Amino acid sequence: MVESRYWFAVAAAVLAVVATRPCFANEGATLEGQLVDAVSGEPVGWAVVILDERDHHAHADAEGRFRLEHLPAGLHTVQVLRIGYSPGGWTVNTPAGAVTEVTLRLVSRSVTLHESVVTADRSNDAVSALAAPEQVIGDQRLRQNLSRTIAETIALEPGLAQRSMGPAPARPVLRGLSGDRLLVLEDGGRTGDLSATSSDHAVAIEPLTTERIEIVRGPEAILYGGNALGGVVNVVRGAVPSERVERPRGAISWQLESVNSGIGSGIDVHLPAGPLVFRLDGSLRGAGDIGTPDGDLLNTDLTTGNTALGIGWVRPWGHVGIGYSLYDSDYGIPPDPIGGHPSGVDIRLDRRHREVRVGLHPPTWTWLRRLELIYAHSHYFQEEIEASGDIGLEFGVLTTNTEVRARLAPIGPLRNVTLGLWGEHRDYNTAGLVFTPDAEETAGAAFIYGEWLHGPWSTNAALRWDGRRLDPAVEKISDEVGHIRERSFAGASGGIGVERQLGSALRSGVTWMSSFRAPQVEEVYSEGPHLAAYAFEVGNADIGEEQGNGLELFVDWRGAAGDARLAVFRNTITGYIFPQNTGQLSLRRGDLLLYRFTGLDAQMWGAEAGWQLHLTRRLSSYGTVSLVHGELDEGDDLPSMPPLQGRIGVRHQAATSFDLGGALRFADDQDRPGRFEAPTSGYVVLDLSAEMHKVAFGLLHVMTLSVDNALDTEYRRHLNRVREIMPEPGRSVRVLHKAFF
Repeated sequence: MVESRYWFAVAAAVLAVVATRPCFANEGATLEGQLVDAVSGEPVGWAVVILDERDHHAHADAEGRFRLEHLPAGLHTVQVLRIGYSPGGWTVNTPAGAVTEVTLRLVSRSVTLHESVVTADRSNDAVSALAAPEQVIGDQRLRQNLSRTIAETIALEPGLAQRSMGPAPARPVLRGLSGDRLLVLEDGGRTGDLSATSSDHAVAIEPLTTERIEIVRGPEAILYGGNALGGVVNVVRGAVPSERVERPRGAISWQLESVNSGIGSGIDVHLPAGPLVFRLDGSLRGAGDIGTPDGDLLNTDLTTGNTALGIGWVRPWGHVGIGYSLYDSDYGIPPDPIGGHPSGVDIRLDRRHREVRVGLHPPTWTWLRRLELIYAHSHYFQEEIEASGDIGLEFGVLTTNTEVRARLAPIGPLRNVTLGLWGEHRDYNTAGLVFTPDAEETAGAAFIYGEWLHGPWSTNAALRWDGRRLDPAVEKISDEVGHIRERSFAGASGGIGVERQLGSALRSGVTWMSSFRAPQVEEVYSEGPHLAAYAFEVGNADIGEEQGNGLELFVDWRGAAGDARLAVFRNTITGYIFPQNTGQLSLRRGDLLLYRFTGLDAQMWGAEAGWQLHLTRRLSSYGTVSLVHGELDEGDDLPSMPPLQGRIGVRHQAATSFDLGGALRFADDQDRPGRFEAPTSGYVVLDLSAEMHKVAFGLLHVMTLSVDNALDTEYRRHLNRVREIMPEPGRSVRVLHKAFF
């Protein structure tokens, strides 16, 4: 409590000091306009207008009117997110000190800007689509797939799968890469949880109050971490307000799920008070045991609560904001009769997160487009409780992150040049029936990103240097782990992507990535039983760092009839670190298999495709197919590799405010499992969905009905650690109602 009071006092003092500074005379640029249907000319309300991918956004009212203030002068990339309409993409120029008025005509296949563009002194300050996320899951896609976890919500996207151990601790897997090789971020920052370290640890983010989810791959991913060979999943919540709002706005939602008698509710509200903007969100979620065609999967109930308060002070030159959030979750790990705990394990986790964000974009700074400063501190605590009530294992982690990022004005042919420094300190503590020592981690990084455009050619590149030090509280010799001592690691990572526009609708490109990943505390120092993971884990005190190289070739088509993308890739990783199943029972705990952290050379290759085609004016088809195979250089197949999998579906827009669809989810046999892994049979599962939206009582109401596994098919996923105990969930009816105001 003393620490919280101190932190808020410091933050309040920062706000007070900044508030006393004189404002810049130039009030920046303003963009306002209206969204209308391209065919009927009627207003299109309740849409989100996004500028510069993530920098600025506004919500249109019921008449489609929107307004964005305090923008930097120059060119901006514009997108519109609205049910039943394409997000589009075009450039608009906003001169300093002026109001630019536009009319955006939205159609189901394209979006055009019906307005002459006003020139300005900084007309060469373009924002390239190269910096945009490769995939954005928002609006209708987010609602129809919204589930208990972030991983389950995005698991049907191209290249993605989910690692799970029951429903609560699911985490995304991209192209076979998991853990911290695929960073899961919240508003671009680290979450401070332990989900990257073990399959029984949950991601501490609630999807119910999420605005959208972005998947970033390629050189831009290097901005977030040198170990992001798989990419970045960024969950956008907007916890700290950075834009002014003209009136109170927000959303109220509730969700029901039949397969586990689950219920969830959430609310997020933005409240203006002069230059101040308050954002409050909260959610509650509760569920019982998961039902399967073969009976209930015991001890899979969960209870989760989340609340957050953010305050932003928005001025023409930028914003300053603070935020504080609480996340608590109690969930169960299913029992394993032969895996060390026949009655299951209960997990309680608690995360307290606070952050300060400063964004500066004063109109008088011609050389600097934007400067960001971020400070975040997380307190994470987790208990693993055995059936007897005894605490088998405790984790306590204090994480502090700081970051400074500057995006420069164009430098000759270069665009979007971004420079940054990042630092992290983790205080890691364990207790219970383990011998893992307490330790501290200190890490730092410097990075640069830039783009070059020339005719049909476009190139983006990034370079990053990372250093990390692990410092155990006690130096000692362990018979199992080795010489436990201080370790230091340093290395470079980077990437370059080259694209060529082959016509109005077709483009192709190649991306090369190099990653550096230092081992984590658990991989170096762990020693002891981890009942919730069905394992006795032993680290490797002499393990080295990972160095990865990835190559991707892609073809992207976007035309009036739809869009499609095909990519092939190959990743090679020197010193790939993973907990290797030895096939032996631990001598200290004879009911647990011994897993030893090992670094071996590995390679992965595969392909993925995604498409959406307009068959008629109201009927469309969509689908994804993903394939990845991994093996160690010594000849064994890599463990925890998803099989060929995908989804094929159709969607019919029966009316302007109503549509319905169906899809087949499928997976092939996984007959090349890792050492001591059992193979998994393939499956085909039918899913159905419908969505209706209507304006009533001044609110936009959206109702989504989904029937997952409509035929109650019994099937098992290879990346589910409890697949040998019970199959996947049976037929489930999910209802989501969301009201926007």
